Amino acid sequence: MGILVLCNEVVLAQHTLIAGGSRSQAMCDASVTVSDVFAAFNNQACLTQLIAPEAGMAVQNKFALKELSTLAAAFALPLKSNKGVFALSIGRYGYKLFNQNKVGLAYAKQLSQVFSAGVQVDYLNTHIAEGYGSRSSFTVEGGVLASLGKFKAGFQVFNPVNVKLADYNDERIPVIVKLGMSYTFSDKLLASAELNKVINRSEIMKIAVEYHPVNALYIRAGVRTDPVQFTFGFGFKFQNFYADLSSGYYEPLGYQPGLSLRYAF
Repeated sequence: MGILVLCNEVVLAQHTLIAGGSRSQAMCDASVTVSDVFAAFNNQACLTQLIAPEAGMAVQNKFALKELSTLAAAFALPLKSNKGVFALSIGRYGYKLFNQNKVGLAYAKQLSQVFSAGVQVDYLNTHIAEGYGSRSSFTVEGGVLASLGKFKAGFQVFNPVNVKLADYNDERIPVIVKLGMSYTFSDKLLASAELNKVINRSEIMKIAVEYHPVNALYIRAGVRTDPVQFTFGFGFKFQNFYADLSSGYYEPLGYQPGLSLRYAF
């Protein structure tokens, strides 16, 4: 089938967008050590921190344009006796005339008291209407997590095999590498930092905090470079149910609000 050849800027931006969870988005996606069901998008090794099945759904809208909406859903199932965690994730960006879709199946396991690892197989599909057609492919991603008390360090790589997107100009899906760390100062304060590198592009630095003043409330904020972006958001906990709100600001385009819901069974 034929397919419209996209410029590198568009391809890189959209594959980066297929990430889940407003908790992560409120922290500028400095989430390579964040452990919730949306780790299936951010770092599969973090799934090992879940102690019960968890499901989540998320939506993000950029600049009040429905054509730039991202939808995501994930379900994680920890097995008994440290036999690992399976997770299924689905992401969709765009609208009926142009959209990119991702389905991932992950497995993660705690290897020792310090180290965990996870790997995921992804099905990717790009669809462009008006007779251009679709292109589908498979790739892999995975990560590791090191937990040393209040300190955590994580590493994740997406598409290390550099899968081809189109024959024209040998266009390929980007390789994305993330390296980050976080420190829990107390039950109320978490700080994280992350370096994000898309191959053949400049690095992006992210710094974020999560403040937990009372049992039912979380306050989050983050900042990133290239381009500079500020994000913020709130989280609400009701027993096993979590609701997270996020927004980021791009000068001069505007805000990108997001909402996600999580439930731990």
